[in-house]
Amino acid sequence: MENAADALKIAGSVLLFVIALSVAVLSFTTAREAIDTVLSFSDRESLTIAGDERFYYLADDNDTNRYVGLETIIPSIYRAYKENYKIIFKFPDSHYLYMTNSGEEVSTIDLLNTNIGDDLSSRQFLNGIVYGNYDDLGGIINYQTKFSITPHSEPLYEYINSRLSTYNIKESLGTYYMEDLSGANREDETGSPISDVNKNEKRVITYEFIAK
Repeated sequence: MENAADALKIAGSVLLFVIALSVAVLSFTTAREAIDTVLSFSDRESLTIAGDERFYYLADDNDTNRYVGLETIIPSIYRAYKENYKIIFKFPDSHYLYMTNSGEEVSTIDLLNTNIGDDLSSRQFLNGIVYGNYDDLGGIINYQTKFSITPHSEPLYEYINSRLSTYNIKESLGTYYMEDLSGANREDETGSPISDVNKNEKRVITYEFIAK
């Protein structure tokens, strides 16, 4: 009887071990699938699924061009400050993002060259242009005073949203060296060619409205 009891105990222990092992393997498998799913959706910018509105699709055979929507444009705008982007909008009409005190109508976002100052100010600046939200500064008058600009009366979000039915928005990516703009010969103030080491590469994102 004692041997039979011991055998039952051993069998029970083995059964529990097998169950525990099975549960552990299942948990690891589920975790791996969850990680794969998260990774596949966390970098939506690198995926292309034609016909799926969650993703972009290529505008042509050039893989630096694609058609995008608000879900891509707005996050790109808010990353512009930290990631040193320049964003250019090619509007199909007389729309612009903001007007400077000198009366210049501006359709680009280049925060590092706008002397915004810090992350909070950059967000306040963009909130006004994108959403027409000036609450953080207590109203549009304070906004205009702080940034020395006058945003367009139709915020960018509303403008784009109202035109998605008639326009596709093509995103084009590119880069340029900011020092290159100082002269056609790319020379510094001493007249010497600028070294590649000293060049500051800047990413450019262009959004062009294409009639459907």
